[in-house]
Amino acid sequence: MMENRKPFTLRTALILWNGALAIFSILGFLRFSEDFFQSLYKHGFYQSVCYSCHPSDVAAFWSLLFAISKIVELGDTLFIVLRKKPLIFLHYYHHAAVLIYTVHSGAEHAAPGRAFITMNYFAHSAMYTYYALSAYGIRMPKWVSMCVTTIQTAQMMAGVAVSYIVYNYKTQTLLPCQQSMVNLYLAFIIYITFGILFLHFFYRAYLAKPKKLKAEKSKTQ
Repeated sequence: MMENRKPFTLRTALILWNGALAIFSILGFLRFSEDFFQSLYKHGFYQSVCYSCHPSDVAAFWSLLFAISKIVELGDTLFIVLRKKPLIFLHYYHHAAVLIYTVHSGAEHAAPGRAFITMNYFAHSAMYTYYALSAYGIRMPKWVSMCVTTIQTAQMMAGVAVSYIVYNYKTQTLLPCQQSMVNLYLAFIIYITFGILFLHFFYRAYLAKPKKLKAEKSKTQ
């Protein structure tokens, strides 16, 4: 589609797009996390990740918006294509996998989703705020982007940890937990692969020597 066309700038559209998603993610984190943290305080970790039968109306509303947002966020790919920027595997795998898992979790009312949604809202608050400021033209030091990537990577590691704890609840105890084994295995696959991909991205973006990066680029051209 864009092979013989010049890249679009789309600066204003990109600022508005990322800014809107940043505001949405911040509001989503503030509103949804309240229910999750209250559950942790009142009922403990086990019930907070194994029971989601009675979320507050606010949490239910923001979990619905979260599911819808995974479709909306596919627009990120459109901006990359129209601006003729590199479309890396991590990007489209992440969007596709999260959408599939969100739909599956929503259909099953998977209880650990409360933790996963809270973490994702927080990570996207940082990510889209960074993207919006970058699109506006604000040049930030390297450590800022490193922090954003670290938050994203930590989210994946936390996702693996939560999934492992839930797995132990379901297999090592007689305690019931509102998550099917299929959904749990999907969570393991997604969070482990995301963790590996984000660690690889972090290494290449911030730790690898420039010469090595140039050599890799020349091999792919």
